[in-house]
Amino acid sequence: MTINGDGEGAAASAESLRLRAEDLFRAGRADEAQVLLIRALAEADKEAGTSRAALLERMGRYLDAASTSWTHDYFEQALAELHEDEPFHSRIKVLCSAGFAYVQQGRPDDGMRLLNEAITLTQGAGDVELETTVYTIAAETLMALGSLDESLDCTRRARRAGMDSGHHPLVIRSYFNEARATYLRTGSVSDAMRIRRAGLKCAAGLGQLDTEEGNTLRLALIEDLIEAANWPEADDLLGPEMNSGHGSLNEVEETLVRCWFSTWRGQRPVTVPPFTELVESSSPLHQAYLLSLALAGAARLKDYRSVEELTGRALGHAEGFLAPPSSGLYIIDALASAIEAQSGRRHTVMHPECAPRRLLDVVERVYQETRRHVSARYELTDGVVSQARALVAAPEEAAPHWDHAILVFRRTHACARLVPALLGRAALCEPGDPHAEMLLVEAERIAEWMQAGPYLERIAQLRGAAERSEPSAAVLTGRQLEVVALLADGQTDREIAERLGLSVRTVNAHVVQILTRLGVRNRAETAAWYYRSGPTRQA
Repeated sequence: MTINGDGEGAAASAESLRLRAEDLFRAGRADEAQVLLIRALAEADKEAGTSRAALLERMGRYLDAASTSWTHDYFEQALAELHEDEPFHSRIKVLCSAGFAYVQQGRPDDGMRLLNEAITLTQGAGDVELETTVYTIAAETLMALGSLDESLDCTRRARRAGMDSGHHPLVIRSYFNEARATYLRTGSVSDAMRIRRAGLKCAAGLGQLDTEEGNTLRLALIEDLIEAANWPEADDLLGPEMNSGHGSLNEVEETLVRCWFSTWRGQRPVTVPPFTELVESSSPLHQAYLLSLALAGAARLKDYRSVEELTGRALGHAEGFLAPPSSGLYIIDALASAIEAQSGRRHTVMHPECAPRRLLDVVERVYQETRRHVSARYELTDGVVSQARALVAAPEEAAPHWDHAILVFRRTHACARLVPALLGRAALCEPGDPHAEMLLVEAERIAEWMQAGPYLERIAQLRGAAERSEPSAAVLTGRQLEVVALLADGQTDREIAERLGLSVRTVNAHVVQILTRLGVRNRAETAAWYYRSGPTRQA
């Protein structure tokens, strides 16, 4: 039977209506849940000892967790409903939830004031379950403000209290928060992956793998694995595709992660998700993050209509308040995908505001704004910004940006991002440059492990272009081919002379002619040409 505002339970209590509404939110039926909560508020007016403030706080939290486009001010209303005789637990939860919401809305001073009031009330209460909740919200608020060390301290306090109280869902959430704060501080995918693996092991031990918190942690680990090019393990964790109605944040996120994963591999999803609709269906709290996933998927599918629509939404976020560091970093990632979608494609016509140069200007501004709010290194985002600069720059100016992106992606173990950076840099090299082959070999090793067909095709194209532009073995004499083979083996002119029964002067003369005929600059490039040239080795 469908539960809605017109169905059974006209005389139900406020608490029973709230519990039914909570089940509906978890099932993705947010509109029906709101109707029940409005009825619960009406019942609360008739019941002694029932807190309207607590109900309003629940409504606000449900809406943040559900996928909904509602605009709401339930936390503001909850604060207004607080009374001096308000139950202790209700008062603290309202203060915490409203404080976090204020920070997300661009009111950090008001938010921290409410949060500090909640922490003060909690201290000395001897209630470890309540302490778990307060320190979890404090950790997430401090993370949003960029106070990462303080956030990590609160996260670990929350975990200790949660283990003592048996508040298992927030214990699992503590691993997610710790990994995210560590990732924002260091930019290292491997650090975040290590923490999330530990959290998933803990969730399995507590029987929490199928909960909302367990699924959130699983999806975050999948993203880490994709970034680290450990796609076999990501495949295992993603599991069979769900037929969901996209009613919850986890379901929307899973849909976008699946698309992101398949398009990075060069595959087309079985069902292409409605990118814009999915992002619009989420609460404002999560839109920046979902935009980064949606834009990456749409760009790789060459769905330029979605790219343009999502880019416009990302630009709108960039103009508003960005709770640093996470929202700003997600917007940078989203706009970088929009730039990549247009790079090298002369016939991709989008709105002038979406032109790569304009998008890069916004990326630079958001990055500087984000960096001013926190002293973390943000290494991974350094690489994303450098890659965006390289894509927009003229070819003669792009090399330093590619080199910096490559350095960052290697250091942060972001292997999947490293491959396109290696290929971008290799494309700038002159024909026969041994540095290009080194880059292609590194990219090929990762792409083969990833089974990333588009990247392997691009590597073959770059190698084919180099082979078509360089001379064949026919330009050298038989003796010169012998000299090249020994030179590529690392032998000196004197050793070559002794091996071939020639004078050192004659060998020197051969080397000069070889460099001239091959059009290379030095012996290293000659050796690289030799190893690429099948006829040379056969000769």
